[in-house]
Amino acid sequence: MESDVRRIAESLVRLQKQLNAALAQHPEMPVTLPQLMLLHLARRNGPYRLTELAAKIEVKPSAVTVMVDRLEKRGLVRRVHDPGDRRAMLVEVTAEGEETLRMAEELRRRLLGRFMERLDPAEVRLLADLLGRLAGAEA
Repeated sequence: MESDVRRIAESLVRLQKQLNAALAQHPEMPVTLPQLMLLHLARRNGPYRLTELAAKIEVKPSAVTVMVDRLEKRGLVRRVHDPGDRRAMLVEVTAEGEETLRMAEELRRRLLGRFMERLDPAEVRLLADLLGRLAGAEA
């Protein structure tokens, strides 16, 4: 069983790397992968402090500031004052940022669909069922 678990872990990592590479290189990808991660975090957890974003994505705060500057210039996020600490700024996703996330998620699904073409339809259903069970989201 241990060797099977190792194979699964390695395969999942390889698949994620291949999917991320395909996504990053795709001409329809609206943002970089780090920007996409930042948008996901800000949407999922509500307005986020810059320092918390930096810690979450494991980069220096100055790198997050640059990312947020670029996203803000494109209208994908906005900075707002933290109501609990007027000295601190929060980052929140705008409607345009939500649309960018929707586009990136749709592109990820399409690319994943291409990977699934390696399997026959019954294998795809089985894989979906098994991953759902592993993730605790039984169908």
